[in-house]
This record gives sequence, C-alpha cells and structure tokens, in this order.
Amino acid sequence: MGTESTINILLIISYILMAVSILGAIVFPLYHMVTDFSKAKGALMGVLGIGLLFGISFVLSDNEVMASYEKFNITPVLSQFIGSSLVMNYILGVGVIVIALLGEVYNAFK
Repeated sequence: MGTESTINILLIISYILMAVSILGAIVFPLYHMVTDFSKAKGALMGVLGIGLLFGISFVLSDNEVMASYEKFNITPVLSQFIGSSLVMNYILGVGVIVIALLGEVYNAFK
C-alpha cells in the first residue's frame, strides 16, 4: 500500500511540474515578444510562412474517403487534413533538397 501512494504522489508532482514547464514555455516567449517586438518579427514571419504553406497544401489536397479508411473512422475533413499534412511535408522536403543543392553549387563556384 505504501508504494502505491508514493507513486501517486510522485505522479501528481510530475504532472504539476509538467504543467509549470508548459506554462513557462508559452508565457515567457509571449512576454519577450511583447516587450521587444522588433526581434519577434522574424519568428512571426516564419509562423506566417508555415501557415501559408499549410493553407496552400490544404487547398491542393482532396477529401476522398476510401473504403479502407472506414475502419479507422476517417471523415472527409480528417482525410483532407491528413492529405494536406502530407503535401506540406513533400513541399518542405523538396525545398530542403533544392536549397542544399543550390548551396553546394554556390560554394563550388565561389
């Protein structure tokens, strides 16, 4: 009996510490973003770029639900969300490869 109560107390403490760390990970960047907005512009542009890329991917993906998806309870909206996530990963992957190749070509001619 003593071991179970100790485990419960330690789990509660770990949940509290996790909540504090999540709160800190959210609050402190927001505080620094508000206090020094000029440095936050780059991060906001990155977030907007990812949002724009996801929007384009969402428009490009279809919401077809195949018969094999039915056992997983996939709805048309969820199917389109999954498809847009895949399209976004494909675009990012190709972009990374292109940037790496261009960087190597640039360094070869430098």
